[in-house]
Amino acid sequence: MDMTHIQKWRLFAVVALVFCIAFGLFQYARPSKDHGDQPIQVTLAAADLLAAFASSDSTDALVIGQVIAVQGTVQSVGAMSLVLLPGISCALAAPLTDPSLYEGAEVKIKGRLVGYDALFGEVQLDFASLIES
Repeated sequence: MDMTHIQKWRLFAVVALVFCIAFGLFQYARPSKDHGDQPIQVTLAAADLLAAFASSDSTDALVIGQVIAVQGTVQSVGAMSLVLLPGISCALAAPLTDPSLYEGAEVKIKGRLVGYDALFGEVQLDFASLIES
């Protein structure tokens, strides 16, 4: 049976559509990169990190996306987040077993530097994990 020109294009379109949908689903389901095993590039106090971004003149050593360690006092804590004084927001990679233990404690956090949120006046880290508490 000989296929007409239109039937060939329809077959091509269906195959291309199936391929695009399969590729999209594969990309959507792909796990995100694990930053937990990457080395720490910079270690800073929480106040120094916030001051560096607030003044925006000494952020040369800080690169967005690099893994850093921040030491500070916990202002507030949730199951999947920590906020260090004076304003470092950390989205944790794994939930804390007992968040109330960390309220007001001095901790050291490792995480990927996301950037500075000028609206809230805070530096943001993601994929964060506790190093010391």
